[in-house]
Amino acid sequence: MFSILFGLISRTPLRVLRGMSLILTKFLILFKAKQYQVTQKNINHCFGQNSELINNSFRETIDMSLVFPFIWGKKDNFKKLLDTDYIQNKTLDNGRPKLFFTLHMGCVDMLVFIMGELLSQINILYTPAKNKKLEAKLKKIRESGGAKMLPATDNGVKELYKRFLAGENLLIASDLVPHKKGVYEKFFNKECFCIDLIEKLSQKNTHDLYVVYLTKGKEKKYSFKVKKIENQITTKEMNRHFEEAILGAPEIYGWEYKKFRKLRPNNTNIY
Repeated sequence: MFSILFGLISRTPLRVLRGMSLILTKFLILFKAKQYQVTQKNINHCFGQNSELINNSFRETIDMSLVFPFIWGKKDNFKKLLDTDYIQNKTLDNGRPKLFFTLHMGCVDMLVFIMGELLSQINILYTPAKNKKLEAKLKKIRESGGAKMLPATDNGVKELYKRFLAGENLLIASDLVPHKKGVYEKFFNKECFCIDLIEKLSQKNTHDLYVVYLTKGKEKKYSFKVKKIENQITTKEMNRHFEEAILGAPEIYGWEYKKFRKLRPNNTNIY
């Protein structure tokens, strides 16, 4: 069933998908969908009242709900959504092993295929789908581009660390709220519970460190950005890199995610 659905969406022209997305967005805003409410609360918490950004961000979220199956359903479909200059980063495959960190900007699954093409080997930590049949299908699709997907579970993180010690390349989306261990740091001057894995791994000084992410490109496409970090990094500094990336195109960040849900006991839950 999933294969049929992904196949149908992957063959639908992008302009049609975006037209469907626009109609669906208006409907969900009208009825104050749960994701819209979370987006509203997050943006208001970080930036104050900004109705234009809230609506634009939510439209991007709904757009992504159709873009994801578009890239899952057909090999190389991600290239239709990406500026072609990303291929210039083939030199990333040279030299020392690499530790990449990223955030949820735009269609983040595109990074799985981009990194799989640019590097001869890459391990990517990810959150598995709850539906087992869907998860099996998505894992197969994601690994078809050359990446090795490791689930963000206790065993998955252990395997990630083993591969890190073996000198392999890693990519971690580290803007999520950790299930267990983490640290409290500021994100747009608001405290939240943050993943500190990048800080811990960078202190080993065995890998070159990079931040990678998608931002807005030309003609409604994405642009792939890479920035080398010259020194070890703290979680506070990691968040500053995230803020810089977000401010370049704030509407394509994943504001529908409850980033501020795990606060200290004396803080008020914004949700």
